[in-house]
Amino acid sequence: MRRPAARDEGTASAFVIGLVVALFVVAGLVVDGGRALNARVAAADVAEQAARAGAMQVDVDELRSNGSLALDPTAARSAAAAYLVSQGYDATTASVAADTTAVHVTVRDEVPTSLLQLIFIPTMAVSGGASARAALGIVDEISLPGGP
Repeated sequence: MRRPAARDEGTASAFVIGLVVALFVVAGLVVDGGRALNARVAAADVAEQAARAGAMQVDVDELRSNGSLALDPTAARSAAAAYLVSQGYDATTASVAADTTAVHVTVRDEVPTSLLQLIFIPTMAVSGGASARAALGIVDEISLPGGP
């Protein structure tokens, strides 16, 4: 029986170590990527709910005097911001814009990683955004300029 050459000893160990590191990185991407995706969906949900809360702030005087549907931008911003605060967001992690036709909300968050911390990635940034328009009944809503 012939012995392998001395230079081949230990090459399998280096290959296995490299393979294990690569598998940990892939597992980190799967686990932490899944957490980031879940956090992004949650951020989008919060943004949608805040936009809806703002879109409910109809300018009642405009509706009663002219019969036209318009949002009260100040009240819409306040309602959306109040919902965001109730969900734990503040001015540094969320933004709200409103005019007489729509409310736009963007939410940003940082998700801590678990396995990717091993390769010095401590957090992943996620964001979600949504817009909402006021509607009368189920078919009449405010038309956006240049849109349907």
